[in-house]
Amino acid sequence: MAYVNKCIADIYFLDALNLFLDTQWLYNTPVTDLLTERILDSFPKEWLNALQILENGELNDFVVKKITKPEWSKTLITFVEKCRYIDQLPIINTVLSTELPKNFQIGLNCKKQHEIMHLAHLIHLQCAPQNIKIIIDLGTGLGYICQLLYHLYGYKVLGLEKNQVNINNARKRQLKRYPDSLTHVKYNYCDLTCNSAKTIETILSNEFQEKSDVCLIGLHACGDLSIYASKIFCDMKAARIFIMVPCCYHKLSISKNIKINESTEKQYFNNFPLSNCLKTVINNTDFDIGSFLRQPFLRLACQESADRWNNMSIETHNKHSFYVLARAVLQLYATKNGFSFKKRTQKGTRKSQCFDFKTYVRDALSRYILQPQKGEELKEQDVQVNLDMHEKHIIELWKIHCDKLKIVEMYTGLQLMLQASAESFILQDRLCWMKEQGLKAKIIPVMNKYLSPRAYAIVSQKR
Repeated sequence: MAYVNKCIADIYFLDALNLFLDTQWLYNTPVTDLLTERILDSFPKEWLNALQILENGELNDFVVKKITKPEWSKTLITFVEKCRYIDQLPIINTVLSTELPKNFQIGLNCKKQHEIMHLAHLIHLQCAPQNIKIIIDLGTGLGYICQLLYHLYGYKVLGLEKNQVNINNARKRQLKRYPDSLTHVKYNYCDLTCNSAKTIETILSNEFQEKSDVCLIGLHACGDLSIYASKIFCDMKAARIFIMVPCCYHKLSISKNIKINESTEKQYFNNFPLSNCLKTVINNTDFDIGSFLRQPFLRLACQESADRWNNMSIETHNKHSFYVLARAVLQLYATKNGFSFKKRTQKGTRKSQCFDFKTYVRDALSRYILQPQKGEELKEQDVQVNLDMHEKHIIELWKIHCDKLKIVEMYTGLQLMLQASAESFILQDRLCWMKEQGLKAKIIPVMNKYLSPRAYAIVSQKR
């Protein structure tokens, strides 16, 4: 979104808030509680009538391309138009034809290879014209992109990370595979906060004994880290370019929880909203954002994109809707009977067991314990005695609700349509904050959203 003046941002944020308030039935409850909270009952009947008669390809096009039909209800068409307007994310249409060098592919899946190759290319495009030779990677992990930036373009790179195990492993990888980079790529411990600018400057001076302009980068900086990075960029005099791909919005730190009832609480965050512009819009309305811009909203913003439904087969749709509804039936049974699910194993129900519901239930009951919410914990032998009874009653419950498979998939499609609007809203708030700091900033598409859903970088250069 181009901020021609403050009024445009005000209108955008207000329209977005109204959209999310009106559509919170689509995202404000975990999908496991679709049945327990009767969320599907909120589906407007006229929407249901229009969408349930669509062929598979038409449903895919509706979600991915936002194609509507003139005979549909005005409210459904308006919903689609609002999603299209609030989604200000740029179109991704550039994909590199070059591959990652062979020695960098070892141990990396296609997704990670795609991400570091495309981000490295963007970094070089931004840094080379400014003659910047030093990159600081915030939250470097195992340092994949650090090594690539040196190998492809000759940058000096400082990788900062708060996990000492990651630092140790990055250094081991470097010694084993990239020993020629030892004087050019350095890894160091730093527990990053918004006040880390001076600490970083000290580390930089110790590792590379030269004063030079630098570029701050981050690939999928989780939660608050991307916000801290923005503030560090403002404070560091030597930092001239900022390139950040944020991730995991739902992990932003919470400043306040207010319990509403047994299952719901209002949530307020330390770094969202971020800009004074959005805060002012909220303060000038009667919106209580703690009730609808909660973690489920932030989780929606970092879900996979609607692109996943491009040419999706009926079989894949059926598998997905089965898994969602089956898990919701389990949750409904547990809630109705005063149980909670306790995992016996690290992973819950396996999707490989989705070919029929009876097999699914048996697999689920082998991997979860239905633990009474009140009273003493059940012992393993007591659990085993009740398995057949639980299985019988859960299957009976499935027979009551199995006709909702199609509506579950339509519900998912509407969520996907809203996802880009939610992510755009969060990123526009961050862009607006950067403008308030006297910085120019823009969103640049970096990656293929099908491979890497968090595909956008916030890019800023100091004047």
